[in-house]
Amino acid sequence: MNYIKRTAGIVLPMLIFLICLCAGSEGSPQWGLYRGNSQRTGLAHYYATHNPSDAWSYDIGSSCSASPVIDSYGRVYYGSYNKYFYAIENNGTLAWPRIANSDIISATAAIGSDGSIYYGTAGGKLYALNSDWTSKWTPFQAGQQAISGSPLIGIDNRVYIGGENGMVYSLNSMTGALNWYYSIGGYLRYGVTSSPDGSVLYVTSTDGYLYALNSNGTLKWKSTAKVNATNTCAVGTDGIIYVGSSNNCLYAVNPDGTTKWSRIVYGRITTAPAIAKDGTIHFASADQYIYALRPDGTIKWNYFARETIYSAPTVDYDGTVLYGTISGNLIALASSNGAIEWTRIIGASISSSPAIGSDGSIYILDGGGTLTRLSGPTLQQPAPEPSSFVSIAGLLTTVLLIAKRKSQRA
Repeated sequence: MNYIKRTAGIVLPMLIFLICLCAGSEGSPQWGLYRGNSQRTGLAHYYATHNPSDAWSYDIGSSCSASPVIDSYGRVYYGSYNKYFYAIENNGTLAWPRIANSDIISATAAIGSDGSIYYGTAGGKLYALNSDWTSKWTPFQAGQQAISGSPLIGIDNRVYIGGENGMVYSLNSMTGALNWYYSIGGYLRYGVTSSPDGSVLYVTSTDGYLYALNSNGTLKWKSTAKVNATNTCAVGTDGIIYVGSSNNCLYAVNPDGTTKWSRIVYGRITTAPAIAKDGTIHFASADQYIYALRPDGTIKWNYFARETIYSAPTVDYDGTVLYGTISGNLIALASSNGAIEWTRIIGASISSSPAIGSDGSIYILDGGGTLTRLSGPTLQQPAPEPSSFVSIAGLLTTVLLIAKRKSQRA
């Protein structure tokens, strides 16, 4: 009996942990939001392949400016200028018939934890689909101007969008009902970014300022200085907001709206910043360099790309920096010194941001509408899928039963 108790004391907590972990990861997208998460950091929780091969490509024959997003099953979603929305299986085939829309789709879609898909159009409509590709609710009309920024799904499970009509909207993700709206003014071209705890939303406007809104729709602050943003802002785990500017600076803004520091380079900032897990900030500039800054704003390294980069970098769990080029290449840089680790030819000009799947595969969408998946070996095996956790839990249960039988025979 004591043998059973000792065994159970070890096995049962592990069993409960694995079952809870399995339940918690059910339906979680692999790369569900633009830049990978609600803080728009571009940081993956997976190791990307370090020796990729071209697994497959899917060509829709139309221009695209969106970045791919990936659901829990490995399906990839994106919209196009041809007014269709696509879902591609992880083997490179069309998952469902493409969905026709009345307007072009220029922004990246978003996937909720329940598998719902949200995307905006140039006509100001936000669409919501169930995971089975049926309509979830009547499209929400956010004025007559474009939704050019990607939707944000907050920690509170609300959907947030910014429109080129200068409005920020909060919607009920289940019904599409409007929770609140806030008028900022100017054009809101880069969507909404969240604080780490989800209580504050950040948005940049063409009036030059960075705004912070409370999650109940009230203004928290307006930045003390203009940042003149050129892309989506990103928020670190410490709450610092990073935003690139047309005046050649990357700004670090404190959570109270004051400027912490700014780093000037030799051209306007052309990409959203990416924040590695060690706090290093990566971005590209019109001076044709890619920069890596330490959290204090000092330069860790820079890499001369020999062309202007518009593809926002993605950083894998090991710190490898991935980005596309206007010459149609996908490039990986070492986190330590910015040296090239590998290069792969994709095709047409790339301005979208790479996405990383749970198996280490890299997905990139070029401007001509071709989605490419690159796969290969990774530095570390990816985390087990939920089904694997169930198998492990079953094994531990078996161990416990064997221990019980041994005790009975004794």
